[in-house]
Amino acid sequence: MKIHPGWTVKAMNEISKLAYKKLIYQAFLDIKNSGMYSEVIFERNFRLAHVFHNLAEYMLHDFEGFNEEAFWRAMDLLADQYHLHHYRIIFAEASSL
Repeated sequence: MKIHPGWTVKAMNEISKLAYKKLIYQAFLDIKNSGMYSEVIFERNFRLAHVFHNLAEYMLHDFEGFNEEAFWRAMDLLADQYHLHHYRIIFAEASSL
């Protein structure tokens, strides 16, 4: 797995790994249950799938090289644009087990 130059990557604990797995499950549910088929929903789902596709790839390699900061930057942009703030809440709740 390639690591972007300049990124600092730390080892991830098992609770965080589980929290990210819950997030990806929620993203698939959100995409599946999005209902309406408009350009806005398509764009949101496409961008969401892109972010979570990258997460899934890192999951295959036990999160080796995964940059949480870059992931959350991408998610925060989507959250602000498409009102997807529930992902931070899900992650926080899953991380506090």
